[in-house]
Amino acid sequence: MSQEKKTTKEIILETLKREKRPLKPKAIQELTNLNYNTIRGRLQDLKKAGLVVRTDEGWIYKEYVKEEKKRRRRR
Repeated sequence: MSQEKKTTKEIILETLKREKRPLKPKAIQELTNLNYNTIRGRLQDLKKAGLVVRTDEGWIYKEYVKEEKKRRRRR
């Protein structure tokens, strides 16, 4: 079994894509078992790269921001 080792950024991004909802760093930690401070740092890197957005509810994959806004309006 030769599975490529994924970077922390890739793991965080995949988690946000899979969950399709805003997640706080603590929730990402619970889902991935990554170090909390590492998660916070990589989220900032991903934000600078334009891949994630921080909202009041947590961090979300950029492509899902519009969907989340629509969902909140319906509530």
